Amino acid sequence: MTGTVPVAPAPATGAIGRPPRIGLALVLTGAGLAALLVGALVVGGGAPEADPAELSGGGALVGWGLPLVTLVGRIAAVGTVGTLLLAAVLLPGRAGLPVESRRALRAASAWALTWAAATALGALLTVSRLVGTSPTSLTWSPLRVFLEDTGAGRAALLVVALTALVGVAARRSTGVPAAASLLLVAGAALVVPVVLSGHSATAEDHLLAVTTLGVHVVAATAWVGGLLALLVHARHGAATSEAARRFSRLALVCFLATAASGLLAAGLLLGGTAGALAALGTGYGALLLAKTAGLTVLGVLGALHRRHTLPRLRAGDGRDFRRFAAGEVVLMLATVALAVALAASPPPAGAERTAASTTAPAAGADPMAGHDHGELSVAVLVDDERFHVAGPVAPGSRVTVFNSSAAEVSLTAADGSFDVVVPSGTLTTFLAPAEPGPHPFASRHSPGYADVLVVE
Repeated sequence: MTGTVPVAPAPATGAIGRPPRIGLALVLTGAGLAALLVGALVVGGGAPEADPAELSGGGALVGWGLPLVTLVGRIAAVGTVGTLLLAAVLLPGRAGLPVESRRALRAASAWALTWAAATALGALLTVSRLVGTSPTSLTWSPLRVFLEDTGAGRAALLVVALTALVGVAARRSTGVPAAASLLLVAGAALVVPVVLSGHSATAEDHLLAVTTLGVHVVAATAWVGGLLALLVHARHGAATSEAARRFSRLALVCFLATAASGLLAAGLLLGGTAGALAALGTGYGALLLAKTAGLTVLGVLGALHRRHTLPRLRAGDGRDFRRFAAGEVVLMLATVALAVALAASPPPAGAERTAASTTAPAAGADPMAGHDHGELSVAVLVDDERFHVAGPVAPGSRVTVFNSSAAEVSLTAADGSFDVVVPSGTLTTFLAPAEPGPHPFASRHSPGYADVLVVE
């Protein structure tokens, strides 16, 4: 999977040293995951929409490239955690690391650097889509605002720093304590986006929602990554049997944690049983059901693993285990693709969410407002004619403003609660008033520009 897998000599090999069949299988798997992601985004309503005519738009390359880059980042996270788990837990050496673990650490370095690169590119595409321009036309100003003033930007910055650290340090690690420390750093990189951005970060019961989703993400990543690392880096001899025995116990815990936390997180986001039932008829609900079905099938396959293939593996016959595990990994990665589409899709309108400054506009709202339907949206959009306010914002929250017009404007509240100047073509933020209620505002530069920011 990462270019470090040892393969037996063969009469003909691909360009990177793998048998052509393996290279073809990887290409087909990647294409299948991309196709599944695209289809799931269409079903869930997370597919990129055409930009309003008044905006230049980032284009289809940005719109579709963002979820695909996100998927690459998720798979890289799975690979990073899995290979570190193998080195630190599944195959620990008493006086050092066995050869399989050392190979896994080298692979972890490549996975982590890929994770960092995908996160950085994803941040660039997010800003590009947010302000409605191509990545090559972006200036430092909107990037700075994104990285400094938004949860999604700060999360991206921290993830890049943590994963780059893992990528550099993994190649120099020689012992179990070092591998375990890097595993903890990678786990922190998994949790950061959950805490600072995303649907759970804006849920009504913030702490419980974030904790539940954090457990879900960590458990699922360790489960998928552990099996992937086991299949790729410990495929032969006694190493496979010992690692598989340890992983089997861990996998059961991860499966139970993933299932329980996933159900609880969905209930919190959708507003309980009534909201979950109402969501069943939506695209979001269809993706949630598909992900749940995939998790159920994986649980059944895990039970079959323990009952049939592990005894054969202990007896020295690992062929059935490898074939079975390969199919299981493909299904796991398909579930990861569904999870990416689910995170990019807007929850049903009835889902209880706050912090409106980071949400898309409700049905029937100003279609020009709330530009971008991802983790971050423009709460106030300025065009050449007027202001466009997406909807209510939470007291004291960060309100994101993008001025797409050709002139500088200000957002000056009649009650003096805020006064911010927004140059042409720039992205900025300001703190919403702490006092709930309507706050009329206008522009000192253009008297015809006026609207109302509602705080609730």
